[in-house]
Amino acid sequence: MNKKVVMNSISGLIIGLGVLAAPTAIAAATPTATDECARELLLSYFPEPIVTDTLKKFNIPQEKWAGINHSLAKHDKEIVKLVEQKASAMNPNPLKDPQQRQAAVKLFRETLLQVFTDAMKENDVEDSSQYQAMLDEIQQQKAKKFALCMEKQKAQLQQNRNHDDSSNDNDDDDDEDDNDDKDDQESNHNGHQESEKNTNKNASKNNAGK
Repeated sequence: MNKKVVMNSISGLIIGLGVLAAPTAIAAATPTATDECARELLLSYFPEPIVTDTLKKFNIPQEKWAGINHSLAKHDKEIVKLVEQKASAMNPNPLKDPQQRQAAVKLFRETLLQVFTDAMKENDVEDSSQYQAMLDEIQQQKAKKFALCMEKQKAQLQQNRNHDDSSNDNDDDDDEDDNDDKDDQESNHNGHQESEKNTNKNASKNNAGK
């Protein structure tokens, strides 16, 4: 299978449609910015903090949150494999044909809904009328977090560049100051030598006059 096409399909979902944007995972406490944008959290399809916030928003009983998050985390790494299995049974395979991008998007969405539905049913949340709305909420929040982390990363890179440029400018100024000091020292040395020559000349003249 063309892994590059697979990853391009995933990227299209993450960035283009905001469907699979994979940002953060946090505990009940408020995380730091570094935690929110950690690579392993950005790659999660069902980051725990966003799932938990969504469950709370849709009035899912709190005692079920941990079980649902556990079920989703257990299947998170299997999603691409599930998509590949389904795609291999399709003709044409949407993951091998760039022209079938919309079919790949649909396949990923269906697979995410399948995994989410199974997790909810495993934890006795039977009101299926909310499943799609809850999944959409999770995906929207992930897309926002992904974009925020990209902006933070961009700002950090720019700050690092500015710092490097400033350091280089300071180094150049130091080199110029060193050169100026060297020139001053040479000038003083030459002046001192010239003064000694003049003194010697005058002494010679005086001796000659005597």
